[in-house]
Amino acid sequence: MYRSRAAPPNLCYRRAVIPAGLVLDLVRGLTASTPPPRGLPYLGLEPASGTGFHLLDALSARGIFRKYELVLEVGTALGGRARWLAGRSGCEVVGTTLTADEAAAGSELGRRSGMHRQVQLVAAEAAALPFRAARFTHVWFVESLSRVPDPGAALAEAHRVVRPGGWLAIQDLFAAGRALEIAGWRFARPAVYRDAVAAAGFVDLELRDRTAEAAERAPRVVAARNVLLAKLRSDPRLARHAVEREALAAALAGGSLSVVQLVARRPA
Repeated sequence: MYRSRAAPPNLCYRRAVIPAGLVLDLVRGLTASTPPPRGLPYLGLEPASGTGFHLLDALSARGIFRKYELVLEVGTALGGRARWLAGRSGCEVVGTTLTADEAAAGSELGRRSGMHRQVQLVAAEAAALPFRAARFTHVWFVESLSRVPDPGAALAEAHRVVRPGGWLAIQDLFAAGRALEIAGWRFARPAVYRDAVAAAGFVDLELRDRTAEAAERAPRVVAARNVLLAKLRSDPRLARHAVEREALAAALAGGSLSVVQLVARRPA
């Protein structure tokens, strides 16, 4: 597995993280009689937004994803989408997290699922990635640019670390109506990211609105997320996670947020 330089501990701020043990306990009960789907060892519980994993099929349609490809996912949180990509395509994924706590919890989930050789998580600032230039074949931002302080700087770093001819893929939540405030998120308009991607040096930009198909389709994943949400609500120490997930779900359902994907390429 690829090894990176460790990120200095002062790069990341502290942020509450859903305990890996809670996810493990829930999934153990939910998969006692039926194994989880391929690529979703934790039934898609990791992301906060509730968008469907099927959306990632469109992101992975650009470029080649196979055993010897090395993908960087910036802002992977607990690593759910990184594990999906590695499990479905066989590639290796390095995921950066906003905090050391996220990296530790996500790494524990990776170890328990047996995917720790394919997926490595490290805490690192999106605007100061600890990787050499042109190291990765793809760079992904999945609902993470809206959570970093300087998206433009993060995209410049993405351009630096992806190889010439490599692909950038973005999926994010965008403001679609009135101003919306959810702690830890900064919702822009799609045109802002489109212009920032071009300014970073990427070409062949394509932008698609996926809002109409954004909701998770798999009944089993939806049911598992509802079980997790109930657990989060019932524990005062974790209630903030329930508030975040409910606010995002309400904004998507009510039309205040849209889901947009953008793909582009670093010139060869």
